[in-house]
Amino acid sequence: RGPQALATKTTAMGRVSTTAKPTVTHVRGHEVVPESVLRKRKTLAEIKEKREETLAAQRVKRSNKPAAGALFKKAAAFVKDYRQKYASGTRLARESKKLRGLSDSDVEAKLVLVIRHKAGKNLDDTTKKILHVLRLYEMHTAAFVKATAATTKLLHLASPAVVFGVPTLKTVRDLIQKRGFAKVDKKRVALTDNQVIEDKLGDKGMVCLEDMINEIHTVGPSFKDANQLLLPFKLNPPKTRMKRDHSKDKVEKDDVNELVERMN
Repeated sequence: RGPQALATKTTAMGRVSTTAKPTVTHVRGHEVVPESVLRKRKTLAEIKEKREETLAAQRVKRSNKPAAGALFKKAAAFVKDYRQKYASGTRLARESKKLRGLSDSDVEAKLVLVIRHKAGKNLDDTTKKILHVLRLYEMHTAAFVKATAATTKLLHLASPAVVFGVPTLKTVRDLIQKRGFAKVDKKRVALTDNQVIEDKLGDKGMVCLEDMINEIHTVGPSFKDANQLLLPFKLNPPKTRMKRDHSKDKVEKDDVNELVERMN
């Protein structure tokens, strides 16, 4: 049946005619809603209520879940961390004692190239701070350092994470020409235009790339300004594995110039 009721009426000729009665839409000022619509509304309300209960339970479960760094650790993990800290503390104390009487006159080289080859996962806090001072924030980055007694001590303390050595003029030139970048107006700019060097270091007597290369290689009076303009070099991972003498806890046996050729 439709929304309207049909009334039947027999005429004089014996025919049956149908007339539609008007549908009641309001009773005493209230709208009349069909029963099917009421049932549908009730079903949708029940579904919505169940869904809200499910979402609430999921939120409570997520809030009670421990954070990613606060998961349960086994006793072996604590033992491993303790042994690593103890070994790092012993190594730092040994290196500090060994280099206690070192002075600037004992340092032969003037320029040192430092390459970081280890990530910061298993490094102690002291080594991480030294890497931050050397501006080696990422793995496989390199930077020039003026060789002094203080920097030599830092390099030996951070020896498990870095390779360092005396670079040749060819190594200095290849690094600056191929991977040299400067920070200009908070942007990383490649050193392909001498105008950048002249604008930043013109008052120091450097107007081209060769002047900067010579100043860094000879560790001239304006070495600090030229080195601060240079951003740390981002190198490629070496094709072959680095060799390390673990017995003496020394720097890598690889020559730093040969290593740069493999990574540049």
